[in-house]
Amino acid sequence: MRQVITNYWLQWLCACCGAGLCAWLRLVRRRLRQTDQRQQAAERGIRALLRDRIVQAYYHYSERGWITLHGLENVEALYREYHALGGNGPVTKLVEDLRTLEVRDQ
Repeated sequence: MRQVITNYWLQWLCACCGAGLCAWLRLVRRRLRQTDQRQQAAERGIRALLRDRIVQAYYHYSERGWITLHGLENVEALYREYHALGGNGPVTKLVEDLRTLEVRDQ
């Protein structure tokens, strides 16, 4: 028995370490996937909030017919981050329309 153990101890050790390593890698992969899903959900939520704020600003300033310089700067900053998060489409048209409004100081 002792001879079998001494002859195959390295193989046993490698098998045990390999099994442990595989289990650890599965755990790490699952945690990374969960973190990625949470990150994507956070980005989608932030993008939705930015979009909502731009749309609200559009209706507010369009009804007035003019925009303040500060309001335009805010919309531009919101849009820049919205676009960086992958947002585009109809919101781009809204921002372009806001850029055409007369800029007034109150």
